[in-house]
Amino acid sequence: MIFTIEQLKQITSTGGGLVIDASAMTFNQIRDVSAAANAGKAKLTVKNFSMTLTAQQLSDLAALAPGLIVFDLTG
Repeated sequence: MIFTIEQLKQITSTGGGLVIDASAMTFNQIRDVSAAANAGKAKLTVKNFSMTLTAQQLSDLAALAPGLIVFDLTG
């Protein structure tokens, strides 16, 4: 990963949108970045999560930042 979780949180909390690879992060790390995205009203796209996150976890993440998180189902 190029940036630390703290740096990703800082970027999203100030309004910077990101595309993140869920296979390189834990659920708790993604949750923290999602919460920061909500604070900054930043768009967050989560990809490569099929082997790491459940449907319930995706719902939990979506609830943290309604309308701001996109789950990429293409890959």
